[in-house]
Amino acid sequence: GHGKLTVFSVKAMLATMCGGKILDKLRYIFSQISDSNGLMIFTKFDQFLKEVLKLPTAVFEGPSFGYTEHSVRTCFPQQKKITLNMFLDTLMADPPPQCLVWLPLMHRLAHVENVFHPVECSYCRCESMLGFRYRCQQCHNYQLCQTCFWRGHASGPHSNQHQMKEHSSW
Repeated sequence: GHGKLTVFSVKAMLATMCGGKILDKLRYIFSQISDSNGLMIFTKFDQFLKEVLKLPTAVFEGPSFGYTEHSVRTCFPQQKKITLNMFLDTLMADPPPQCLVWLPLMHRLAHVENVFHPVECSYCRCESMLGFRYRCQQCHNYQLCQTCFWRGHASGPHSNQHQMKEHSSW
């Protein structure tokens, strides 16, 4: 009914949003959606996706990452019996399944939000950066702070079409 939360729903959301290593979180999630033989229960994984995909929907990314009845099969198209290692390999793949591509990014953002880079942004000229630092793969020594990169700023010979490398540590 309306206005009720299931224990499973709370566990799924907390496991997804709390701090910690993504691998540990995925192991925990698997423990909640697998049987006593260590095999994933597809209906439980479907239930997990329904819950966790409410997160991108809440920030208006539902059209890109929202739940559909095909979500489970897009994650595991061939396999019938999914073990922990198969589950981890699939969800930790680069890229991960399309419906969960936002999950590793969310973890990288949380990990890097307080990382300090003692370098100047080539666009806004701030003397240091906090968060991600983006370095152009074509322009020598061209670096953007997270804010300038996300806003699509470019200056001098640099173009938004250039490949940028994301740095999460100094």
